[in-house]
This record gives sequence, structure tokens and C-alpha cells, in this order.
Amino acid sequence: MKARTEFSINSPEYYGFGIGIMKQIKVCPHCGASEPSERYICGECGARLPAQTLFQQYQRMHRQCPVCDTVLAAGMKFCPHCGIKLKNEESGE
Repeated sequence: MKARTEFSINSPEYYGFGIGIMKQIKVCPHCGASEPSERYICGECGARLPAQTLFQQYQRMHRQCPVCDTVLAAGMKFCPHCGIKLKNEESGE
């Protein structure tokens, strides 16, 4: 099994939350167990795990900055991470 990345005590990942953790796990669609991203079968119920990590599923469901992939709230005009002006979702500006 791969070694988990060490996180700073000041990061949410240290406590089991955040993007770093979401990139390392898959969630079983059958029983809800969390499994390491390298696994294909759930260790709890034997169901097939999704191909995508929890973070990849989250990204697919939300709007992202085209430059830095930061997940964006609806209606944002500028990316809070890189500052790029974003296109208007409705008008395509």
C-alpha cells in the first residue's frame, strides 16, 4: 500500500478533510465505505468502486477555473485563486 502524504497540523487534511484527502480516496456507491484510491473493489462489501476519486467526482459536479482548476461558486466573476476574469455562465461573455 502506498504511503499517505504527510500533512501539516495546520491543514484540514491533517484532520481527515480537504482536497488532499479527497484525491486519495474513493467512496463505495453501495455501502459508503471510503477506500484508498488504488483499490478497485470495496473491502467492506465487495462492490466495484468507481474509477474516479472523490475529488474527481466533486470537480465534475462543479464549475472550475479554466486556468487553475479552482472550484468556483456560482456567479463569480473572477477566480479567487489566480484572478483571471471568468466568462459569464448564462451569456457566455
